[in-house]
Amino acid sequence: MAGKGSGERYFEVSAGMASHARAFGPGRFDFASEGEAGGQLVRCTAGELELFGHAGEWVIPADHMVYIPPSRMFRLRARIPSSGVVAKFCAKEVAWLHNGCWVGAVSDFAGGMTDYALRWSAEAASSDKKARCFFVTLGEMLPDWFRHERILWTPYAENSSIQKVIDFASRRGPGVTLPEVADHAGMSERTLRRHLQAELGQSWREFIREMRMNRAMELLRKEGRSITETAFEVGFSSSSAFSSAFFGYVGKTPSVYAKSFSQGVRSRSGALHKGDL
Repeated sequence: MAGKGSGERYFEVSAGMASHARAFGPGRFDFASEGEAGGQLVRCTAGELELFGHAGEWVIPADHMVYIPPSRMFRLRARIPSSGVVAKFCAKEVAWLHNGCWVGAVSDFAGGMTDYALRWSAEAASSDKKARCFFVTLGEMLPDWFRHERILWTPYAENSSIQKVIDFASRRGPGVTLPEVADHAGMSERTLRRHLQAELGQSWREFIREMRMNRAMELLRKEGRSITETAFEVGFSSSSAFSSAFFGYVGKTPSVYAKSFSQGVRSRSGALHKGDL
């Protein structure tokens, strides 16, 4: 695993640093940390990022963002050339609502705010009172941007039997059934349900729905599947039922979500901020 000495330093937050923002990329990187002194809002504008933590792993595609709380061990990796913006909160401006990291889609307003944050480098922010006011305001808004359900997350389990369940279900895909998984794990369906709830905080229904929706998002953004094809691929009997479930999970219809990738992602922070790379 790459560390601070061998990877990019875009995501370091040191003691005494002023809250600020910077652009990163385009490029590949692999950054690992035992925990930074401040929280970070990482927005991907092009490519795709992978985040690994003690509770699981996340995918952050273009036009999505993740908040990484302070003092959390993490690894952030771009295996394909990727670009984005990171806003660093160094004065406890964020009252975080969740236990750990959370991924969400970038709204036009959130995109505009993170673009505006690029006005302040660490050096410029240290002597500008407006920067302090701006990052306090941004920090207060941030929890509202992540009030939706958790998305694009693959959990890790401390219990080896439940990790076996997660791995098996991931290999089989969204069509996997509870009896299949229980048989593979060597436990009754009732016991499996109980262990899932205790270990992951999810019922079987919630676990399989999250797997279905994450696979659907991947098919729509990476493979350009139609809504109907995607619906059947992830186990729905009709496109209308799938569209309703997708909207409830993602906050966008499948067609709107797919269109945002087929037309290309927003790159508002690109050339204007090359000096920050």
